[in-house]
Amino acid sequence: MAQLLSWSLTSWSASHIYVEAFITSGTTTANRSLVIISILFSVVTYWLSNFRPSAEGFWIWVMWLFLDLVAAESLVVFLSSLVPIFVIALAATAFANGLWMSVNGFMVAPETLNVFWRYVFHYIDYQAYVFRGMMVNEFGYRTYECDGKCHCMYVTDLADQCKIDGKGVLATYNFDTQNTGKYVGYMLLITLGYRLLGWLVMYLRRH
Repeated sequence: MAQLLSWSLTSWSASHIYVEAFITSGTTTANRSLVIISILFSVVTYWLSNFRPSAEGFWIWVMWLFLDLVAAESLVVFLSSLVPIFVIALAATAFANGLWMSVNGFMVAPETLNVFWRYVFHYIDYQAYVFRGMMVNEFGYRTYECDGKCHCMYVTDLADQCKIDGKGVLATYNFDTQNTGKYVGYMLLITLGYRLLGWLVMYLRRH
């Protein structure tokens, strides 16, 4: 994608490619591929990882993976449009993804982040919403057994039964199970934002 964008941006003056047509066709083509990738990857990984054994859980996982890939691909389009040099665009994308991983809530809890990192980066981090959604999909509907001596890694309301309530695990991250639709909406807004920024950069370069 980065190489294609680099070539297109340097040849627009000669070929008169319309930005809107390029973005639309690229999005349509990429989304079809991302659906296939999401399903094929999940068919193997989801069940091997012993995630929630239900069709509902599987398809929710696929949805979050697809939204993650669409947002990531939109980020690549934006950065490749901004810096139409393959190696630099690749490095910028790797840096951005590393930044998103650092503030998405997995390695460092959002409450632990200082004000700058939380409000500037965490709340626009598409990986944060995917992580939250996948956590809720897995832990929001399951219970787990403690070890043979009834030692529970997470102490929940089911501790007296030598079990762990998955919602107790979510509580340690301050996640709830009520806002999945809202987080899907955030993902769509972030993706749209990247697409619009990519369109704007390419439009300005063309003119």
